[in-house]
Amino acid sequence: MTQPIVEHVEKIADVRNSFADAVGRAKYGNGATVLTSRGKRVAAIVSIDLYERALEALGITTLPAPPKEK
Repeated sequence: MTQPIVEHVEKIADVRNSFADAVGRAKYGNGATVLTSRGKRVAAIVSIDLYERALEALGITTLPAPPKEK
């Protein structure tokens, strides 16, 4: 059985000031940060392991994004 993920909910504006904390929770802990905008859940910062397992479970493949133009 998998362990539950601790879910932190924060406004995008607040995470801008503490982005490293949100990444650290995802990388080192068993936590995710759910980002909200105008009170709606819009995105999540999760560990790469969780992200890759979710993609695999859903049968989704990824493609690299084209390079940004300068």
